[in-house]
Amino acid sequence: MTSPAQPKPNEKRDFRQEVTDSIVRMLEEGVAPWQKPWEATGVPQNPTTGKSYRGGNAIHLMASQIRGGFEDPRWMTYRQAAEQGWQVRKGENGAQIEFWEMKKPKERDGNPKGEDQADNEKPRLVHRVYTVFNAKQIDGIPPYQPRVHTAFETAQAGERILTNSGAKISHDQVDRAFYSPGSDSIHLPPREVFKDAPGYYGTALHELSHWTGHKDRLNRATLNESYRFGDVNYAREELRAELASVFLAAERGIPHDPASHAAYVGSWIKALREDKNEIFRAAHDASIATDYLLNLDREVSKAESLEATPDSVEPEQQKAELEDEAGELKRDRQDVAEERETTRQTARYEPDSGTVLTHDKLNGNDRRTPVDGIPAKDDLQKSFAAAKSVAAEALGDGARTRTAMTASGTYRGEIVGETDLHVVQRLSPGTAVAHMKRLLEPVPGIGENVVVAYSNYKGAVRESHERAKTRGFGR
Repeated sequence: MTSPAQPKPNEKRDFRQEVTDSIVRMLEEGVAPWQKPWEATGVPQNPTTGKSYRGGNAIHLMASQIRGGFEDPRWMTYRQAAEQGWQVRKGENGAQIEFWEMKKPKERDGNPKGEDQADNEKPRLVHRVYTVFNAKQIDGIPPYQPRVHTAFETAQAGERILTNSGAKISHDQVDRAFYSPGSDSIHLPPREVFKDAPGYYGTALHELSHWTGHKDRLNRATLNESYRFGDVNYAREELRAELASVFLAAERGIPHDPASHAAYVGSWIKALREDKNEIFRAAHDASIATDYLLNLDREVSKAESLEATPDSVEPEQQKAELEDEAGELKRDRQDVAEERETTRQTARYEPDSGTVLTHDKLNGNDRRTPVDGIPAKDDLQKSFAAAKSVAAEALGDGARTRTAMTASGTYRGEIVGETDLHVVQRLSPGTAVAHMKRLLEPVPGIGENVVVAYSNYKGAVRESHERAKTRGFGR
């Protein structure tokens, strides 16, 4: 494989163009990360921070692993390795990643806030590029010990994601698979048609990734503004779905079995060549879709775990476990808020000020939205307990009540009741969700059939309408 072109001396490097050129070459040679089958070793991760790389960084590092022949997903900077007592071997070439950082006025050029002009009062988004090295290029680092997944665990992980998504899935096709936005449903061949579990779940997760883009969920433009096979958005949406299925497989230890997508390669190459930012946008959208599905999986799994708690467990222990769960979810959601980014804006929660800072990349404007009126924990617990009673009365004693996923969740159904702080929405004959009233705009009334779409911890409420039928997205 040809190596990436190196910039001339004193020539400013264009990180995104270099990554795009590298991905295009791999596509032309049929060896891009989503074109080759591989055993899941996990998404690229930094062992010194415990965090996984996301979006364009994740795809670029996956590609770098393929080029370097590395079977270890761990990457870190030279300094991070040295701080652990590890040593990057002499002569090793690293891979670049990008990092966006919000700089406060007092952090710029040593000038405290207020000394410069008025525009210096605003935080500024700074783009940095760092070099990271794979663990296989480093001496002294402990060997990587990936978790070995049995065939049963692989199937169980894939099945859990499909089931907990709540998507309508029908095995009613002979030899094709597709997602239909019109009926909001996934259609697959029977399971026995596929040669193995990775083949089935790779296809199913690809179609499920399309499902996340529906206008009542993530409202992804490449899905909802695509009109026919072969148009630009159709190919771009296929790229996002394939990347999301790769991320999901890597996160859950499912071997990746790529589909036959020769029909899209030419369109992908054309789109990437025309816009060096496209692969980053696609990977970003794929990461958001992955987060959406994994959050649904985790939310349902935790609810089932709590419901299965034996009666012998002491109430105080149950309370402690619930508080631990709540704390974990809060930390997760804050992490998501701090990293939230679109092609136009970045949004970051600032705990010290109790606001969400939104930065517009195009005009440089900043806007802070106060997060106020937060009720006491005891009042929330009482209101949620009452919401569960409302759901049981409306849906039956076996009804299951969830809390709303306010980072990016979308919910459709009738409002069946309310409490002091919540409204209760029917999701299915046996499931309801409790929404905090203070996050909704407007607050729906009992009996209304609505869609509640969350973004950055605010829920937009609108009337639910029948969806028009359009053609499907298939592999």
